[in-house]
Amino acid sequence: MISFSNNRWLLVALGHYITLFFLSQANHYLSSSGIQVFALGMLISFSALELNYKQGLLSIAPVTLTIDSKLPLPFGFTFIASITLFTIAHVLRSRVRREITASALATSVLLNLASFGAYTFGAIRYLGGEAIHFGPLALNLLASTLVILALNRIFFDTQIGVLSIFGINLAEEQREAR
Repeated sequence: MISFSNNRWLLVALGHYITLFFLSQANHYLSSSGIQVFALGMLISFSALELNYKQGLLSIAPVTLTIDSKLPLPFGFTFIASITLFTIAHVLRSRVRREITASALATSVLLNLASFGAYTFGAIRYLGGEAIHFGPLALNLLASTLVILALNRIFFDTQIGVLSIFGINLAEEQREAR
């Protein structure tokens, strides 16, 4: 039997996949308007702020490889960009008060802006800059930021709630670690 206390990354990765499913559905229905929601920063933020390095890395790696398989960019681009952002966020998390929801929201928005920028520059580098237009790019960034502002707390609370169902109390573990 799998002990979820030591393998909490499985539960978090499953939550990331479910979130990606709902965001993909939203992108499908928004595609006629030209809007695409991009919320990778929210996933990276939860893994970096709430889990230790190994568990967070294991939770984000399969998700980014799945995203990589769907993109026209070279395979591994999302993986490398996400792992880099995850490592930076994990190193800097000691400067952030994790129990305050505003800091989690700010971290999610900043990580999403950084990953959106990485995707934009990756698209310019590998696909050419002729297809990149400022208007749709700014609209997608605005829509993605609004979605993260609306869903970040729900996402964090749901992930923490699912972990608590399996007896994992992240807030208590973080207090004990200090």
